[in-house]
Amino acid sequence: HTRSSTVSWGSEMCIRDRICVVFALFVSTVTVSQSYKDDISIVLYTAEFIKNDDFSLKPFKEHNIHTFYLSKDKKIHANDKIMYLPTICLYNNGELIEKIEAGLSMKLPESTTERIQEHIDKLLQDKF
Repeated sequence: HTRSSTVSWGSEMCIRDRICVVFALFVSTVTVSQSYKDDISIVLYTAEFIKNDDFSLKPFKEHNIHTFYLSKDKKIHANDKIMYLPTICLYNNGELIEKIEAGLSMKLPESTTERIQEHIDKLLQDKF
């Protein structure tokens, strides 16, 4: 058959090309789905209806910070076994270091920022 320089899902695309495209899409999805846990990362799992006035990710902006909303990121919440909102998780190269959950009150403990910072300081100290 003839090959064109453009990729198409039409009948002219051979099975090998289709498999390569599907595999590339799968690999890129898996890579992106875990990239939020790279290096030192602070992740806030929450929902739009929850006021997060008692916690801000701003003090940690020199690290990777992410916010995932239940309505938009249900799969991430499920994969990371988030049971309470809001929840803060500190990751280091994919490893969960600290998980702070709000519980039924839907408010994080007042010491959340300090607890996360203590763990970050220890991680940075251990690097040297």
